[in-house]
Amino acid sequence: MENIVAQMLRSNGHKLYFYSRYDKEHRENHMEIDFLITEGKRVVPIEVKSGRNISHVSLDKFRNKFSSRIGNSYVLYTKDVSIKDGIIHLPAYMAMLL
Repeated sequence: MENIVAQMLRSNGHKLYFYSRYDKEHRENHMEIDFLITEGKRVVPIEVKSGRNISHVSLDKFRNKFSSRIGNSYVLYTKDVSIKDGIIHLPAYMAMLL
């Protein structure tokens, strides 16, 4: 699923980045964001979920840590459009619209 999303984002001209932080002493600091794109001067985090589990703990941590620098936040998954807690949830096929 991530490869498909990556291809759609790249075909729209986005440069793709990711964020990973591993802290073996403090697991609560561990974060991984699938994609980062830019929206003007803001960073846009994108999480891709292909299964039933759509928890986004890393995305929540990332949003808290970098709140002053981020724009919209997205979860691309297999269900319908919704907005929950300030995070836009979109069906994965809508990645081509970002």
